Amino acid sequence: MGGIGKTTIAAAIFKEFSPKFEGSCFLENVREESSSHGLNHIFKKLLSELLEEKVHISTHKVISTAIIRRLKRKKVFIVLDDVHTSELLETLLGVGHDYLGFGSKVIVTTRDKHVLQGRVIVDHIHEVKEMNFENSLKLFSLNAFNKLHPPEDEYWDLSMVAVEYASGIPLALKVLGSFLRSKSYNEWDSALAKLKAIPNGDIHQQVLRWSFNELDHAEKNIFLDIACFFKGQTRYKVTRLLNACGFFAEIGIRTLLDKALIRITINDSIQMHDLIQEMGHKIVNEESIKNPGGRSRLWKSEEVRDILKNDKGTDAIETIFLDMTQDTDLCISSQAFRKMPNLRLLAFADNKAFQRKKKKKRTNETLALPTDLELPNNLRYIQWDGCPLKSLTTSWWPTKLVELSMPFSNVEKLWDGEQNLPSLEIINLQCSRRMRECPNLSGAPNLKRVNLTGCESLTDVHPSVFRLPKLQSLWVYECKALTCLSSEYCSPSLQSIVAYNCPNLQEFSVPMVGDHSGIHLHLRSTALKKLPSSIFHLKDLGHFSFSISESLMDLPTNFAFQIMLSDPVEHKYDTAVTLHKVLPSPAFQSVVRLIFDHCCSLTEIPDSISLLSSLAHLNLYHCTNVSTLSKRIKLLPRLQVLNIFQCHMLQLLPILPPSLKRLRVWDCNLLKTVLTTISKPPRKDEATFLFLNCNNLDEDSCSIILKDAILRTELGVKETECGIQEEEIFDLDRDCYADFSEICYLLPVRGNNIYDLFDVHSAEAYSFSVELPRDSNLVGFLFFIVLSEDQWSCIAEHTWYGVSDLLDFGCDCYLETSWGEKVHAESFSLLQWHWDQLYHHVDITSDHVLLWYDEECCKKIMEPIRGTEGKGINDEEKGSTGNNANLTLEFFAGVLNKLDAVIRECGIRWIYQNVEEEEEGSRGRKSKRTNEEADEEDGSESNEQEESIPPTKKLKQSLLEPPLILEGEEVVEDLRQKLEEILHIGFDIWRFM
Repeated sequence: MGGIGKTTIAAAIFKEFSPKFEGSCFLENVREESSSHGLNHIFKKLLSELLEEKVHISTHKVISTAIIRRLKRKKVFIVLDDVHTSELLETLLGVGHDYLGFGSKVIVTTRDKHVLQGRVIVDHIHEVKEMNFENSLKLFSLNAFNKLHPPEDEYWDLSMVAVEYASGIPLALKVLGSFLRSKSYNEWDSALAKLKAIPNGDIHQQVLRWSFNELDHAEKNIFLDIACFFKGQTRYKVTRLLNACGFFAEIGIRTLLDKALIRITINDSIQMHDLIQEMGHKIVNEESIKNPGGRSRLWKSEEVRDILKNDKGTDAIETIFLDMTQDTDLCISSQAFRKMPNLRLLAFADNKAFQRKKKKKRTNETLALPTDLELPNNLRYIQWDGCPLKSLTTSWWPTKLVELSMPFSNVEKLWDGEQNLPSLEIINLQCSRRMRECPNLSGAPNLKRVNLTGCESLTDVHPSVFRLPKLQSLWVYECKALTCLSSEYCSPSLQSIVAYNCPNLQEFSVPMVGDHSGIHLHLRSTALKKLPSSIFHLKDLGHFSFSISESLMDLPTNFAFQIMLSDPVEHKYDTAVTLHKVLPSPAFQSVVRLIFDHCCSLTEIPDSISLLSSLAHLNLYHCTNVSTLSKRIKLLPRLQVLNIFQCHMLQLLPILPPSLKRLRVWDCNLLKTVLTTISKPPRKDEATFLFLNCNNLDEDSCSIILKDAILRTELGVKETECGIQEEEIFDLDRDCYADFSEICYLLPVRGNNIYDLFDVHSAEAYSFSVELPRDSNLVGFLFFIVLSEDQWSCIAEHTWYGVSDLLDFGCDCYLETSWGEKVHAESFSLLQWHWDQLYHHVDITSDHVLLWYDEECCKKIMEPIRGTEGKGINDEEKGSTGNNANLTLEFFAGVLNKLDAVIRECGIRWIYQNVEEEEEGSRGRKSKRTNEEADEEDGSESNEQEESIPPTKKLKQSLLEPPLILEGEEVVEDLRQKLEEILHIGFDIWRFM
């Protein structure tokens, strides 16, 4: 039954217990979401939330072993709300594949018990019953009187009657209580008398209808528009468009919330219970039982297509929503809209329009569209994803239009001359590749956002755009044919101009004023030869990008937080000479983030880089001819991040400043020498230093890098023990990261130096066991694995736009002491690679060593060893019994969404507290074989302690009450008690969920 409280109970349990899991996901409205967006969309959302990152899959039928492996290592809590088929449930839970890890729990809510009779193993089915009378009275009172009990006056008896009529259905209790709130005794008595004459099964529907009937005219329209058109859209967008319809949306939405007819989700979208939406649909259907054209709102696909094709519209129609995601056929009569003068909202929605354009498929399989559309003047909103028309020729455009959205269309031009569009605020023609002519927008004085991104045939932007008094943003990036951005005036309200990657842009003559300080201005990778003189007086820009030019010297101090430089389109000389002059200029003295993007004419980073006293983040991206960095880079006092990507001629990396926290050097094929990664011993800090595919690095340089990692780790441990506080740093790096904020190094394998620096290693398997040294100074260990280039060609493929490759790696550590204590700790991390929102594949072209230190993992393992109560590792009594503690390590690595990586070798280095007293010669290096021989000498005692790794257990899903999460049967009982509280006691939960 709908409205019985299944979702509310599941949400309450999720809120209570999800923080205790390693991952969680609440998938709401699964039935509706899968119907609207498809199963792949739902499955990607589930995986992304569980893994806490954006995941791309091409089909739910093929899931990479890397994803499955990561899921199996996680205890997760999932709620699947409103599942309507067993097939859908089986797909989401990976039945037959055991996707989820040991201890994972799943709650499923459904109206159909048969959904649970497929292959899914169900621990427990809880059928949610109607609320008992006592609890029903409390829930009703909370909504009618804002307290747990009715007042002990004349309202007491009426409350008893109202609760009895609601039949224990929570939704009816909430809506009825909200409906009767603040009404007089006589109004209560009259309303309840009406309920008495209604059959019991229809009472909650009647209560919902009363709440609707009590709304004023504008509020009713808002309710029906949400039920039939806007459900799931953002509150901001809905409010803006409803206000344009004259419905006073802010107060109207507030009223619907107060009456429990809608709710606002965490991401600020407006949602409505299925039963309430069904009531809204029923109200609209009752407007004209047999003739859909006589109804105010249309949303059923077959009805919309019939009306548009056969000219069956009437003046009753106010909104049309056609979901074209699954069926793109469309036929429209030339007279179709002429008979709909009151049409306010029109949407031909296609969530897959982008994919169709990318694959160059026809947007529509069957088309019958008129060349001349007469659009009703009453239209406020037009959405037509992937519109197949070359032109929307119309005698006039709706003067009340607020938003025009036609992304991925075939439109070449919208209109001739000036159109009177006094209400238009947003125009979106993104990726309309055939768009040749920007419309004259001078008739749209309220226009705020213009998006022409990816309109590859567009040659210029009409000057009227810059004169718009309320314009906030203009996006024209990747407009390949764009030659000019010109105007004699620029609106002071403008906040962003994005015009990069426009290779034919030769003129930017847009006057800027003091009000434009703080603007984001992107003009890199264009044909502009000089910096526009109109921007020289600006300050405090967020982002600024331009080609390397001497005109940059004229920019003022504090000009921009970030400056991105690129090659001039016509570069005939080494831009290093120009750059040497530019860097000492005022704007660069104050820049915090400096990026060189595709500066192929640049041969070196000049010495003047050392003058950038505020620089914290330096990027070199595709600077393919840079052969050296200035030695004076070590003098940069605030540099924390240095990224060098595909600088193929770079041969030497000089000494770097001690402030550096993150270094990424990627695909620098000729890089041979690294003098040192630090100019003096570092303070304790995070350090992510990556040398990916720098396959020409010599053995000495690799030794320097490895020793730097060890030094940072040991000094960090010493400072932790001494209580030294690390300096505050800025979080500036979005290009790569190791997510545990510790020590992480990656570099090609050279020689045997790694084996001289690590105490224990194995070349035979991904795992090994070792006895912990009996030394009270031992505080942890530094991990290492060698990733083989074998199989990497199978997983090194470009990813989709907006989806990153994540190199995930780690180690499962299992400690077993001689006194029977067992501890499991996982060191798990990700390396993400991306640039400026474009993501790249991770392609390892030779064997690489990856080493890292995880302080939290080491603390968890060492805690029992360093503890009190006679269990210390130096305890003579314990030490006499033989093995004090045995550590088993299981390593893993792979690329997200693809296959597992091949681990050729693995090992650890012991980390001691007093590093200055440690002598390398006293370190005993062990191979796996040596350790196994030691185990044999200890006799059969170790066999009794083999089960340090818990066996894999198949996930069992439940409808509402799974046995919960952590360790021990007491947690199972914890959830059962919680369920009882919610069902019989927890009314503050009912109130707020």
